[in-house]
Amino acid sequence: MAPTPTHFLPEPVIHNILAFLPPKDAIRASASSKQWRSAWISSPVVSFDESSVPFKGPDFFDYANRSLELWLHRCHDDRFTMETLSLCADLVDEQSFSRFVQLVAVATTKRNFKVIELRSCSEDFWVLFNCASLWSLLFESKSLEVLRLKSFGILMAGSLVTTCSLKELIVSCSCIDDNSLKNLLSCFPLLENLVLEYCFGFSELRVSCPELRTMKVSYYDCSAPNVAIEAKNLRSFVYIRSLNTPGGISFLNCKLLTSLQIERVDFGPPDAIDEYISQIPLLENLAILDSGLTGTGSFQISHSNLKSLKIQDCWGLSKAEINTPNLCFFKYGGSIFQLSTFRYCSSGLLKAEVEVATGSLEWTQWFWFINLRNFLESFTKCKALTVHCYLQGFPEELEDHCLLPDPLYEVKHLNITNRKLPTAGYARLVGAMIELFPCVETLFLKTGFAKIFIEFGEDRSFSLNWQETINISDSDEHNRIFQSISEAIDDIVKWLSWTGKDTPNRTGDLHPHTVI
Repeated sequence: MAPTPTHFLPEPVIHNILAFLPPKDAIRASASSKQWRSAWISSPVVSFDESSVPFKGPDFFDYANRSLELWLHRCHDDRFTMETLSLCADLVDEQSFSRFVQLVAVATTKRNFKVIELRSCSEDFWVLFNCASLWSLLFESKSLEVLRLKSFGILMAGSLVTTCSLKELIVSCSCIDDNSLKNLLSCFPLLENLVLEYCFGFSELRVSCPELRTMKVSYYDCSAPNVAIEAKNLRSFVYIRSLNTPGGISFLNCKLLTSLQIERVDFGPPDAIDEYISQIPLLENLAILDSGLTGTGSFQISHSNLKSLKIQDCWGLSKAEINTPNLCFFKYGGSIFQLSTFRYCSSGLLKAEVEVATGSLEWTQWFWFINLRNFLESFTKCKALTVHCYLQGFPEELEDHCLLPDPLYEVKHLNITNRKLPTAGYARLVGAMIELFPCVETLFLKTGFAKIFIEFGEDRSFSLNWQETINISDSDEHNRIFQSISEAIDDIVKWLSWTGKDTPNRTGDLHPHTVI
């Protein structure tokens, strides 16, 4: 029989194909040829998911056992070290949990797995993961490197034998109390990556893992835990709380930490943030997201090593003092009207991104623009500035150039996102921005219907490219908007050409509907 195209597929490609097939179909595919049989036997992933097959309850476990036994029978060479064992079942009672454990036992005693994923898809999911035999199966595996547990109620009355092979532990959507969490973490002395994602039930988290490098905690409960981390090799830490309740974080001997993200935290006093980062001398990346500042509504950050800083959606912020001389990237998202004081000091800033919330726009748009300009003055030393704003239009008052504020000459590259800007306001916005940043070399405007890119030469000649991004099925409406964009582009070119009439070498090159 002549070879088919599948005969020429490399074994890793066949592995990927089999990974997307249900186990039953993968077994059938393995019978199609010796090549596919060999690839199925050496496939690095064994997966059974009750939520994706028509077999439920005892029938699912019967089906999984038969498939697994057939696979083990064909794969009689125990030299294979498998990549992943993934099991997901509806664990509604002790019987289903017992069969779940038996399935894990059959797989792990016959083969060595690097990654084991265990998940309960029960709506109740209050199953106590307290089976000593199952823990023993997991911990005695010499090759296990990654363990993922999802949607379990975890109870560990005492500590178990430690395992030195596990490098990554991910526990998500699970209930675990303080004692069980302590006992669980004590089993993995060489743990490098730890993720507790939307877990609850514990009030204190103490982590003492000398090899830990990355850690993420997403907490979901009415009271946030106190977190104490002692990990001399920790490089990255992410802390997210779903509710804004008090809770402390302390770093003990985490001098190598370079990346810190804190989300939905109420910091309290103005020097609290500075106190956090003062414990981390090598910190390079700091993100403070969706957090509160009670009391004075102010904060201060002073750090000589910080390279990237993000402050976004921090409510109650009225005063900010930032002293980061080596900062290269700064991103701010939020309101500028509430900021009575914004002091920023950095000699190395290269990029800045500002996402401005307009709120109800109780002020006139003209006054809002003046406030925006005064806020952007803090970033005059940056080379690339990105501004996201959501004005419905642009103030006609600014057509009178006498009302424009003093220009900012240092910015060379400007990106503006304004998805709600009507096409009639394109030219006014571009004109005002060029007046505000007269030495800009590139200007990129992204709206709800178009992307416009303008590049200026040394002699201030310019080229303009644009692309429509209209996502409307009605052809008449699409054509109408396209025509209005074309007219707006013509207005921009006319404005740029008019402002350059005293500069003989200025030229305007329009490339309509060019993909940028």
